[in-house]
Amino acid sequence: MARTGVKRTGWIGRIFFADLLAGLRLTLGYMLSKTVTHHYPDFEKWVPYQRHRGHHFMNTNEKGEVNCVACGLCSTICPCDCITVIPFETDDGDRRPKVFDIDLARCLYCGLCEDACPADAIKLGQEYEVSTTDRSTLKVHLDDLIAAPRKSETGGVVKPAKLDVAGNQHSILQPGTSSGHDWWSRIRRQ
Repeated sequence: MARTGVKRTGWIGRIFFADLLAGLRLTLGYMLSKTVTHHYPDFEKWVPYQRHRGHHFMNTNEKGEVNCVACGLCSTICPCDCITVIPFETDDGDRRPKVFDIDLARCLYCGLCEDACPADAIKLGQEYEVSTTDRSTLKVHLDDLIAAPRKSETGGVVKPAKLDVAGNQHSILQPGTSSGHDWWSRIRRQ
């Protein structure tokens, strides 16, 4: 059983409302301190950690071919049945996916497809901006999965970005900015 660090006050603390005063001091401290504001998506974008499960991507080998062998384990284990895999055989006798579609409107981003894949082909990457007003754009195909962003090398930082108004309404990281600031360091601690 987990033990919490509850500080017990005596009868004097109960009479003078010590707990209430401590809570008010904490609240006033946050009210009077500098605010932590992200200027997302116009000027800043948070780069997620490597363990983040975002938009899917497909790994490729050195030749540029996908690692997927179209075994169908990812579509079998998927709890929401959002993955469609139709296999075909190449002239060399290798199995590859003819159709590999993921319906992101139904996906739970649970990572079971990533765990079930024996060829280490499908992964969950860093992209978290998948909102749209058109449901048909949420069905991604094999070409979209190959071109999707991979996992971030250094995550957990906020980097300068710019909103792509003409394109897909997502924020794009500014080129040439290798470092960002850790937003946890801007939060006031006691």
